[in-house]
Amino acid sequence: MRPAPELRQPELRRQEQQMSAPRPGRPRWRALALVIGAAAALVSAVAYGSTWSAAAPQLYAYTGNPLYAAAAAESGGAHSTAAELKAITQTPSGIWAVGQPGDMAMVRQVTLAAGQAHAIPVIVAYNLPDRDACGKLSAADGLTVAGYQGWINQLASAIGTGHDIVVVEPDGLPDIIRGCLSPAQSAERYQLLRYAMKELGRLPHTRVYLDAGNPGMVSDPARLAAPLQAAGLRYGRGFSANVSNFGWTADVVTWSQRLERALGGNVGAVIDTSRNGRGPYTGSAAPQWCNPPGRALGPAPRLNPGPAGIDAYLWIKDPGASDGACRGGPPAGQFWPQYAAALAQASEQQASEQQRQQS
Repeated sequence: MRPAPELRQPELRRQEQQMSAPRPGRPRWRALALVIGAAAALVSAVAYGSTWSAAAPQLYAYTGNPLYAAAAAESGGAHSTAAELKAITQTPSGIWAVGQPGDMAMVRQVTLAAGQAHAIPVIVAYNLPDRDACGKLSAADGLTVAGYQGWINQLASAIGTGHDIVVVEPDGLPDIIRGCLSPAQSAERYQLLRYAMKELGRLPHTRVYLDAGNPGMVSDPARLAAPLQAAGLRYGRGFSANVSNFGWTADVVTWSQRLERALGGNVGAVIDTSRNGRGPYTGSAAPQWCNPPGRALGPAPRLNPGPAGIDAYLWIKDPGASDGACRGGPPAGQFWPQYAAALAQASEQQASEQQRQQS
């Protein structure tokens, strides 16, 4: 399938704002559900490359998302909040394997359920030794080299012949580029990323993307070309960008396309749009990336969204998961329904602002 022409940034920004906010004039919760549902329906109308040539697949929404329980708990009180949370849970988002007991059973269960539904799950591998070396808030007891390789083998077995999208180690390579690892740790990190890309990349139907970070980490994406190659990019389909971050979709698209050119082409990118409906937080309080206030849901997940070289917009980060113990949030990865509801409410406010500007 020939990619669509590259959109100019102002036009892409306009489309992004339209996709990331519900239309006003409806009850708040119903508007959010309708807009997320309508945008997600676009996913099923577009075939994902040539891998699935039958009926066009959908992205898979994980029914085990803890926000379902939060929505149920809220149903007896603030009805709009409960519906907002439910609408988010019904939007496909990433399932993170982070080295916890039960991870592999979950990945296997999700992969099988998605296959039965003719849907595509998004799996995130996040268990490197010394992970989150720069940010620190997601750090965990590290595995040995052999331990991590064994873990990757288990993950590959759990996915098997599934048609999964796999995002490999958010921030894993940027930790090296930003100087947060020692030379010895960096050499080990390259070794492990290559191993993960090679083993996951050999799966028959899986599309694997190595994380490249975001424009706020590395402003000149050409700097990432050689490190990505060294980390095993070519064993997979391409790279992920903006994971768990807030960069405007238009800006990340342009950055990703520049990186693709620096890599010599024949790669694709997936972009995390889960929480970028209002772009990055620019307040003075640090860290700016950790549960920043005033953010909004971004464009709904969609395969083949249009810009050249962009394979998908995905909610790689679940909007309900905390970035870490900052600004009143729970530890990283734990679900924070109040923050998820605030993202939804901000999207509704943005829609109202846009309507006033157009009237």
